[in-house]
Amino acid sequence: MEINGPPENSSFKGKEHGNSFIDDPSLAVIAAAVCAANIGLLLILLFTYVTSYRKLKSQFTLGLIIFATLLIVQNILFMFFLLAREGFHGTGMGFPVLSLSIIEFGALLVLLKTTWI
Repeated sequence: MEINGPPENSSFKGKEHGNSFIDDPSLAVIAAAVCAANIGLLLILLFTYVTSYRKLKSQFTLGLIIFATLLIVQNILFMFFLLAREGFHGTGMGFPVLSLSIIEFGALLVLLKTTWI
């Protein structure tokens, strides 16, 4: 029995990528800008957590400091791959990468809002 690959009408069949918004690889550059905004929010959070830790010496606050620091490192590396190494610039990758960056930005805004309540 010989397997030649998926049938012609299968969802695995490659699609031609047009010039649609979703396929625009320059969206990765916009995603890098959102990553920079994420780093800004994380720095605000980190400053807040460090200030709180100095007053309370709480293990929970120390955990938040480590959490924010690791997310800063992740976003810096992500920006490096987006800009310097041209990572995620393939056709169709700009929109998913931008979407994830925007979702992270929203999550950080919620975290910042709940931190300052």
